[in-house]
Amino acid sequence: MKAASVEWQKSEWKRIDKPKDLIGKIKEYLEKAIKEQVDIIVFPGFTGVFFNQLNCPDNISLRSLIKEADSREYIEQVKELSREHKIAICPGSYWQREKNNIYHETCLIINGEVQLKQRQIYLARWERELGFSRGEKIELKEIKDWKLALIISTDVFYPQVSRMAALRGADIVLCPAGFTGEKNRALPLSGLWQEVQQNQFFAIESGFNGFLGEQSFWGESVIYAPLEMTKKGDGYLARNSGQQSLIIAELDNKKRRKVISQFDVLSQLNREFYQQMKIFRGRWMQ
Repeated sequence: MKAASVEWQKSEWKRIDKPKDLIGKIKEYLEKAIKEQVDIIVFPGFTGVFFNQLNCPDNISLRSLIKEADSREYIEQVKELSREHKIAICPGSYWQREKNNIYHETCLIINGEVQLKQRQIYLARWERELGFSRGEKIELKEIKDWKLALIISTDVFYPQVSRMAALRGADIVLCPAGFTGEKNRALPLSGLWQEVQQNQFFAIESGFNGFLGEQSFWGESVIYAPLEMTKKGDGYLARNSGQQSLIIAELDNKKRRKVISQFDVLSQLNREFYQQMKIFRGRWMQ
């Protein structure tokens, strides 16, 4: 499987001032990916929220954006693009209202249909302060003999989330992400890079380097693999260094399984202990 991750610098986000411009840019990158024979592509975290912001240019704060939280128009536009472009699309993340709750959510779209949804399970401080609700479960979807999971932003720093996905058999994790605060290139090491090494799946992360209201965000776009599968033994199949806006890597599941056969991390776990933990009971286990 060939995978791609998108990263747009802040200057690029600033040039987008209408919803149709954002959809046009997404279409442009889908066409680039298809030209490279990519099977699956991940767009940056908060892309759907940015779309809503363009629809409400007078909203200048996160709190006012939340009042307009509705991803339906954005998702419908991406679904339409998906019908025209034969590629699996993770459209970044977005905010979704359900009754009186607001969730940070992402999905996987194939052939114009949403095949998998995921809500963020653990919230950043600013999300808690704004009254977001937490997701409660993690789901997987099998696509062409690959099991895929979605993990959003803050959840990469909670090992139990990745472990849940791994114990249920995830081969690939898709991660639209975005973080507040000063950019820290060491932070991803404590996030998804670490989870890939201790769970032995592939991961595709796409970072948001834009802004929502008055708040700036940052992130990196990286395609991760177990150390033994990477040329430099560093866990990176492809990494954006600010020079590219689309990074691509081939994911070889046979090679990954060979690595696992030599040292199977998950086989070392005490699964009975995990079963005693409430969040891992029943459906969490493979």
